[in-house]
Amino acid sequence: MSVDRFLAHLADHRPRFECEPAGPTQDTRIEVKLSHLLRPSADGSALTELRSLLSVPSPDVEALYGEHDGMDLYVQGGTVGLALYPISTWRAATDSFRQGVQSSGRVMDELYPFEREGIVVGEPPQSGNVLMLYQGRMHYSDHDGGDDTPIAENFAAFLGRLELNPPKFLYDLGCYARYSDGQSDRQWIPLRYLHD
Repeated sequence: MSVDRFLAHLADHRPRFECEPAGPTQDTRIEVKLSHLLRPSADGSALTELRSLLSVPSPDVEALYGEHDGMDLYVQGGTVGLALYPISTWRAATDSFRQGVQSSGRVMDELYPFEREGIVVGEPPQSGNVLMLYQGRMHYSDHDGGDDTPIAENFAAFLGRLELNPPKFLYDLGCYARYSDGQSDRQWIPLRYLHD
């Protein structure tokens, strides 16, 4: 997966999810219109900070952030499927993650190496979980448990997995994004990504 291909995915015409209601299986489906909040490109000092925070060079991370310094993806109103943070927030997000882990009773020795040494770069909002870069690999720290298996061997593979099937990717992270029909309090789970 190239960064250019991922950026082309973000420019899809009329992106939307086909969704099913949360709860017992039903035949009802709706389409939910989506947008993406793409921040302006990172400036030179932010890209310098990016390089200093990563344990190994990652040209794909730098290429994406050279276009957009963070983004909220698969957005409908207040629902955000996935957030990639601006570079300026990575250090504070990482510190906050580690403080939260310690306040939950876990000790640093119990953390996986990626949790002790990686950098937080994003999250599925409302999850309490974070996406981390460690030694060039993408990891997911799940507060409900998990392991140290990377979710992608590199950042390009992470983007490829996300672009290939956004609903499955969000589901695999815990299915935290719930969408709305705009008419009821019913929550809707994405099944399929559509665009024109």
